[in-house]
Amino acid sequence: MNRISTSLFVAVTAFAGLALHAEDFQPLMKATQTTWPAKLHLGVICDFNASRDEVMALAKAAGEGAFITVADTRRVEQAVPAAHLIANRKADYLVLLPGDRMFRDGSFGATLAISQLGQRGVPAIGTTPVALKQGAVFSLGDGTRGELLVTDRLIGTVDVILPNRELAQKSTLVLREKGMATIAVLPSE
Repeated sequence: MNRISTSLFVAVTAFAGLALHAEDFQPLMKATQTTWPAKLHLGVICDFNASRDEVMALAKAAGEGAFITVADTRRVEQAVPAAHLIANRKADYLVLLPGDRMFRDGSFGATLAISQLGQRGVPAIGTTPVALKQGAVFSLGDGTRGELLVTDRLIGTVDVILPNRELAQKSTLVLREKGMATIAVLPSE
């Protein structure tokens, strides 16, 4: 009996840990869709294999009709080419994934990508306060405790409407599921 209760405790703890680390992109996407209703093309820079669950959660939150271009990038040295790939594919904005090991909010790779995209007129959004320090235009998520944080200074040549504080290269993989955004995963050169 003791062995069963110990196993059950370990299983419950593991699932609880997973739930704590899963980002809820619904509030971020709601703020984005309210602020930029015509912008349906999202860019993401990440190691797709490691961040697949977060990309799928983002696709679900973005909903049908949205399109996500993923620059599948595994090294920080690929930040600039990945940013150019996102800009060349005409993404409307970049979404930082909080769980990606190289391109999460606060990482050096994300800072490089945001800077490059800002110079190309593509804004970035995140889920933690540190994303604003990197140049993201706004941030909303678990890391902000549900509070919408908006930058007071834009970096680069980004020309966007900020939310109200009160409120074709060859794809290697295309994912489509009912009720979710379409995802195209492209290798970063």
